[in-house]
Amino acid sequence: MEKRKIILVDDQVSYRKTISNVLKLVGDVDIIGQASTGEEYLKLLETMTPDITFMDIEMPEMDGITATKKALAKDPTLVIIGLTLYENEDYVERLIDAGARGYLLKLSNNNELLRSILKYPTAEIFYSPRIKEMMTTTTTDKVRTVLVVDDFETNTIVVGAALQSAGYKVLKALSSDEGLRHAKNQEVNIDLIVADFNMPGKNGAQMIEEIKNISKYAKLPSLILSSDNAPEKKELAKKAGATGWIKKPFQLDKFLKIVDMTLRGA
Repeated sequence: MEKRKIILVDDQVSYRKTISNVLKLVGDVDIIGQASTGEEYLKLLETMTPDITFMDIEMPEMDGITATKKALAKDPTLVIIGLTLYENEDYVERLIDAGARGYLLKLSNNNELLRSILKYPTAEIFYSPRIKEMMTTTTTDKVRTVLVVDDFETNTIVVGAALQSAGYKVLKALSSDEGLRHAKNQEVNIDLIVADFNMPGKNGAQMIEEIKNISKYAKLPSLILSSDNAPEKKELAKKAGATGWIKKPFQLDKFLKIVDMTLRGA
């Protein structure tokens, strides 16, 4: 394995020393830079090109999430791994959404994970076991049912396949009227709607509003998928009770994380 160039970003000097020793134990690394704030890290990037950055979350001046966003805006090829004390679902979501390739807990035994990261840094999104468990698609044995509504059949196939591979049961509809028929079926219990906005007849927001008028679905979460980003359409979706708006095209792994987070907040 080639020697990996590493930058460590943490406001605690003692922890930077600890992780440096662990990395040298598990792989062939060259610690080319260290920073105690996000600002210092961004300055290092002006003269250094690391293979991997290990980034703390809570730091003075500029936190790790902001630093990750700014760094990746300048160089999207950077591999940044969160390394933090915080077992916080919101932090996990925000850091991964910012483009980080992992979220590790400092107090976990991360040696095997670190070996994998050093060997194949872009192979997957890396999580400490406790974080992975926290991010599991469902918190109970119940299989969640997602209604996918889009007048373009290919979209229902692609989105449906991604959801099924993640363990969800999927109902598909090619129109708002067909989606409403699923919702009115007494033998069906829907946990989430994923709908296109622009469809012939009723748009996705109008369909969601009608479904939420059914008493058992009054608090049903829903996501709009659309290539359109018009503020007035977003406002219509919000008024109809839609939980979120996802711009097409989107990455399926990020889409599945949003689905998971939406269901957890339901």
